Amino acid sequence: MGGWVTAIGARGPAGARLRAARLLDDFFVAGPLQQATIEVVTSPAWARHRRALRTALRARREALLTAIRWHLPDLAGQPVARGGLHLWARLPDGVDDVALAVAAAAEGVVVFPGRPWYAAEPPAPHLRLTYAAAPPELMDEAVRRLARALRTAVA
Repeated sequence: MGGWVTAIGARGPAGARLRAARLLDDFFVAGPLQQATIEVVTSPAWARHRRALRTALRARREALLTAIRWHLPDLAGQPVARGGLHLWARLPDGVDDVALAVAAAAEGVVVFPGRPWYAAEPPAPHLRLTYAAAPPELMDEAVRRLARALRTAVA
């Protein structure tokens, strides 16, 4: 079942009022939502959640780094951010990051080519490896499959 799509067009004072209302909707958050957010981020549970999340993300990142060191040592030794959700892997020259992402998907591993993340032409091929969504125990197999995809993409 499809939904309704509504469009309004207006000129003059009515158009100006609609544009002003749209601007308010686009750039400002409603008061009740702001209040709810303040209650969440100032509660003791928020600090506990952030600590637990930081610990979980660190464990996932370390598992991914360990797997890379083991299965893709040529990609190891690159700078690693202290936080975040992703690792950036500099690929060997000549590797097509988009083709590698497709080959990895065929192996059941989701990675993102680095090219779209650059505003200009990238300096080298990269992959963005997201570790936030998978538990540490899956990282070794994921990187093993990525290594297989890399061999396929290079061949």
